[in-house]
Amino acid sequence: MRELYIKNLCIEITRRCNMRCTHCMRGDAESVDIPLKHISNLLRHVRHIHHFNITGGEPSLNVRAIRHILGRVRAYGITVNDFYIVTNGAATSRSGEFIAACAALYEYQEEKEQDSGHMLEMSDDRFHDPAEHAATLAALSPYPFFGVRGQAERIFLFREGRSTEGFPNPVHGIYLTEENYVYGDLCLNAEGMVLSNGDLSYARQREHALCPCGKLMQYLRMTLKKRQKERLYE
Repeated sequence: MRELYIKNLCIEITRRCNMRCTHCMRGDAESVDIPLKHISNLLRHVRHIHHFNITGGEPSLNVRAIRHILGRVRAYGITVNDFYIVTNGAATSRSGEFIAACAALYEYQEEKEQDSGHMLEMSDDRFHDPAEHAATLAALSPYPFFGVRGQAERIFLFREGRSTEGFPNPVHGIYLTEENYVYGDLCLNAEGMVLSNGDLSYARQREHALCPCGKLMQYLRMTLKKRQKERLYE
């Protein structure tokens, strides 16, 4: 039964990357793409997603997963207010198949005008290659769903992975309400594990995994029962 209403959903579709940035909060890249069955196992429970973040690694390296996500939200009749992807601006982000996949996401999402940014954004911080930035900007600027992230002067970082600067990165919980609303950030990583923070390094993801995606509903119902029990004793 498709029943969940999710405000923030993040799916890590790959841990591969075609750059080696010193600020990478994931840590060293891994040769891992998410098995598509994990995406299906999570989305089959969902009715609506407000913000849907597709992340990596470098997302343009796994267009197959992006197409699968779109196929599943269509097949399950999931409404999506807006998608969000950040690319590092390398050559794969200028590929025809990646652009076509992003255009299809943009067409599907309900909100075409986003006050806070664009559906597809390029990292424009000091850690990335300016020549790649220029080529990607020229290639993608004609598309209405594309923009730059706006971090050329100042980038927000957590002290995660290879990043030695930035802020502490706390982990908050998620829970289910009586209205089937998932409170907090629901994240699915490339290993098929459910998390409550999509900005963790690969090492900390393993430390803070909540459950396998196949047991998502069981976990969420447990959080609902726990909160109901706590209220009885308040």
